[in-house]
Amino acid sequence: MEPSSEKNFNQTPNSVRSVLSFESDLSTSSGSNSIPKETQSDDEEKAPSTDNLRMLVQKRLRDLPGKPRTNQPVTIYRVPASFREKRKTLYEPRMVSIGPYYHGREELRAMEEHKWWCLRDFMSRKPDIGLDIYLQEIRKLESQARQCYSESVNLDTNEFVLMLLLDGCFILEYFLKYEDKETDALCDVGWGGPTIISDLFLLENQIPFFIIHKLASFLSEINDCKSCEDGCDLVHNLSSLLPYQEMLMPPEVSCDNIHHLLHLYYICLIPKSHTEHPHHPAMKRSLSWLWMRVPQQQPRQGKVSQCSSVIIPCAAELHDSGVKFKRNSSPHLFDITFNKGVMEMPLLVVDNTIRTIFTNIVAFEQSQISKLRIFTSYVVLWNMLVDTARDVSLLEHCGILELVQHNEEQAADFFNELADCWTMDYDDHYYANLFVDLQKYCSSTWNRSRARLMQDYFNNPWSSISVVAAVILLILTVIQTYYTVYSDSNCSCD
Repeated sequence: MEPSSEKNFNQTPNSVRSVLSFESDLSTSSGSNSIPKETQSDDEEKAPSTDNLRMLVQKRLRDLPGKPRTNQPVTIYRVPASFREKRKTLYEPRMVSIGPYYHGREELRAMEEHKWWCLRDFMSRKPDIGLDIYLQEIRKLESQARQCYSESVNLDTNEFVLMLLLDGCFILEYFLKYEDKETDALCDVGWGGPTIISDLFLLENQIPFFIIHKLASFLSEINDCKSCEDGCDLVHNLSSLLPYQEMLMPPEVSCDNIHHLLHLYYICLIPKSHTEHPHHPAMKRSLSWLWMRVPQQQPRQGKVSQCSSVIIPCAAELHDSGVKFKRNSSPHLFDITFNKGVMEMPLLVVDNTIRTIFTNIVAFEQSQISKLRIFTSYVVLWNMLVDTARDVSLLEHCGILELVQHNEEQAADFFNELADCWTMDYDDHYYANLFVDLQKYCSSTWNRSRARLMQDYFNNPWSSISVVAAVILLILTVIQTYYTVYSDSNCSCD
C-alpha cells in the first residue's frame, strides 16, 4: 500500500474502517488463489466472498445496542444534514463540545483543556470522594448512555467514560459558579457567557441527564434526592439558572423523565397546563412548511363548515384588514388570543442566543414521537405573521417584538427560516381556533371597509381634523338648506 493510501485509511472513521478491512480481506482471500479466474468454477469463486460478507453482516448485527423488537431509548438525535448545512452556526457548537458528536474538534480544543480545571474544581467540593468512585459510577452507566445517541459512538470505553465525566462536571461547575457568582477565567469573558449558553442548548451537543444527576448526587446540597417522584433539588436549581427566566416556569417533572439539558429547557418553557388541553382537532394531514400554502380541502359530511385554511395573512395584511395588535402582560409565550379584532401577544425579545435556542427546540420537538407539538405550532404562527421587514416593524411598534443585535430584515429572515422544512400534524394544531377566527374576521367585507376608512381618513390627527371639519360643514350646509327651503315655503303660504 502506498503511503498516501495508508494515511487516508487511518483518517477514516472506525465504522468505515471495519468495512474497508473486511473488503480488503475479501479481495486478499480472492486473490490468493493462483488458479486462473477463468478456470475456477462459479461455486469456488463465490464461496470466499459469501463467507466474508456473512462475517461482516454478523459483526454489524452484534454491535447494535439493545435487543431485537424493542424500542431503543434514543433521546439525543442528529439534525438532518440538509438542514444543518444551511445554518451550521445554529446547530453546531462554537466554543464547547458536549457529548460525542463534536468531541475532539480542533477549533474547540481550548475549552477541552478548561474542562480539566472544571473537573478539579468539582472534585474539590467533596475532597473525601476519590477519582475512582467517579469513574466507577460513570462506567456503570456507559451502556445506557451509548444507547441514548441515534448514531454509533466511535469511542472506546475509557474515552467515552472520560468524556462523560469531563462534560458532566463542566456543566455542573458552570451553573454552580454562576449561582455562587464565582469568576471563571475563560467563561466570564465578554463573548464567553452567551456563546457557552448557546452551545449548551444545542440538540446535538448533549449528554444524558442521568449522567449529570449522578455527578450532582455526590454533592451534599443535592444529595437528598433519593426519591425523584416530586422532583429534586438538581432540577429546581438548574431550572432557576436557565437563561430568559421571565418566560420560563418551574418544572413539574421528575429528573428521571428529563432526557438532557435542552429537554429541561423545553419543559420549563411549555407549562403543563398547555400540554394537557390541545385546542382544536384540525385537519388530518401533515405538511411541510414549504407546502403550507395549499388550498383547504372540502369539509367532510356531517361536520360544520368553517372558514379555515392552513395559512393566515401576515401581520401587515391583518392590520390592513382591521386587526389591532396589542402586547399583553402574560409571561408565557403561548398566551396568544384574538377577540373582537384585537390580537394580544406577549413580548418576544430576539437576539442571537434566543435564535439558537428556538431553532434547536424546534429540532428537538420534531425528534419526538408525540404528535402534540406546541412549540412547532407557535413557530408556525410567527412564520406566518412575519413575512417581510414591514411586519417586523409593525409588531415592534406595537411592543410585541424587541430586537437586540438585529435589524428588521435580519429578524424577518430568522422567522422565515425558523419553520423551514419542518412538519406538523394538524390534528394537534395548537392555534387552529385562532387561525379560524382570524380568517373569519379578515374575510368580512364590513371589517375590511371599516379598516380602509380608518386608515385613509383617521390615520393621523390632521386627517381626522379635516374629516371632522368636513362633516361639520356638511351638517351646517344641510341645516342651512333646510331652513332656507322651510322659510320660503312659509312665505308662499302667507
